[in-house]
Amino acid sequence: MIIETVINNVLSMVVWPTFVGAVVVMTIYAGFLFLSSAGDPTKLSKAKMAVLWTVVGIITGVLAYSALNILKKVLGE
Repeated sequence: MIIETVINNVLSMVVWPTFVGAVVVMTIYAGFLFLSSAGDPTKLSKAKMAVLWTVVGIITGVLAYSALNILKKVLGE
């Protein structure tokens, strides 16, 4: 019980805010890449990849954050 509480506190007070901050920074960076591409296909491709990896990171982070609850529901605990 105590270990679960400590883990939940660390996740909610350290990991989750850091994750949200990284998502915001990556979104701004991808937007900057789009704005500065000026129609150059290679820069535009780099901007699209930045958006793609930002979305992949968001999905991965949300799934990792909720993995414990998903496992509890699957195992029926």
